[in-house]
Amino acid sequence: MPRTAALLLFALVTSAPAADPGFVDLFNGENLNGWTQRNGTATYRVEDDAIVGTTSEGSPNSFLCTDELYGDFELTFDVKVDSALNSGVQIRSQSVGDVPEGRVNGPQVEIATNGTASYIYGEAAGGWMTPDEDRVPHDYFQDGEWNNYRVVAFGNHIETWVNGHPVSDLTHQERYESHPEGFIGLQVHGIPAGEGPYEVRWRNLKLRDLSEFKPLYNGKDLTGWQTTGNWLPQDDGSLLIQPREGEEGWQRYSDYLSSEKKYGDFVLDLEYAYPPGGNSGVYFRIGDLANPVDTGIEAQILDCSETEGELTNHDHGGIIRAAAPSKNMSRPPHEWNRMVVTCIGSHLQVELNGEQIIDMQLDDSPLSDRPWEGYISLQDHGRPNDIKFRHIRIRELD
Repeated sequence: MPRTAALLLFALVTSAPAADPGFVDLFNGENLNGWTQRNGTATYRVEDDAIVGTTSEGSPNSFLCTDELYGDFELTFDVKVDSALNSGVQIRSQSVGDVPEGRVNGPQVEIATNGTASYIYGEAAGGWMTPDEDRVPHDYFQDGEWNNYRVVAFGNHIETWVNGHPVSDLTHQERYESHPEGFIGLQVHGIPAGEGPYEVRWRNLKLRDLSEFKPLYNGKDLTGWQTTGNWLPQDDGSLLIQPREGEEGWQRYSDYLSSEKKYGDFVLDLEYAYPPGGNSGVYFRIGDLANPVDTGIEAQILDCSETEGELTNHDHGGIIRAAAPSKNMSRPPHEWNRMVVTCIGSHLQVELNGEQIIDMQLDDSPLSDRPWEGYISLQDHGRPNDIKFRHIRIRELD
């Protein structure tokens, strides 16, 4: 477990006397406490709530690195870079000899205006980790503007987004074995003599520790689950619900995929991809598996990628019977959506594709009679709703 797990600070949820396992700030906005420069002679300063890195002629790559080490985590930040400068953010990285002058090495999330932004490079660690055939140039990175990055590293899997667009979906066992944890580093790329100076700026550096999450689905079989439905493990580690001939509608409750264990307070993190018009749901705190609709809570899964206008509680991410999503964050069909459900007492939050869309109190809703502990289920909505799920993990909270 990364050293930071024991040091993670939890913000208190004002409406419930429990800890919120959300994001913490890596940068305090005032100074560089908690950070150490490694390699190079570029300079780093704080200006307007941002960390500003400035190139130094003839210097090799420079890195401003966290003093703490991180293994499984979700990282978000904003970055703006001069067009002529290449940069990056190191994750799970190391330095030779564990000294500031030791060569920094490890995975790097690319920052660039040339169409490679957010692909993964092995800094002094083998070069590009994202395969050549997967590095398709894109225009998600906006030159001269602040750009939002999201990085999720869990086990041997790294996912990245730029400005809400998924970019890299990388599984790399070799680099995970050599770099299972490490510091986060802000790179100022080296430049030749006679060039520059150039600058790169970072702000809103936030991290959510995922080290205490445990997989609910092992990627191979249905150990820990119960169902009579046609749930099919896939070779890529995902799980497909493919209703059989004649299996229609959503009232076949035994065909739902339900946990064998009950959960009370938790953070549930999962991904799924639906076909056009696909319909499913994430149920939790189900008191009676024979009737999840009336004894549990459902976060809706629905292809709303072309939905316009006011949303209802039956739209994607909504809490059925209780709350509509604040924003339509649906990805197009066959693309992966990521939902994070946090339940702490009466406080329920739903995050969809990086945006919080539900923040409610169950006690003040039509679901006030639901139990505070119960099973988790994934809905089989019947033909033709073939839905894929993956990366289903949970953190139980005291």
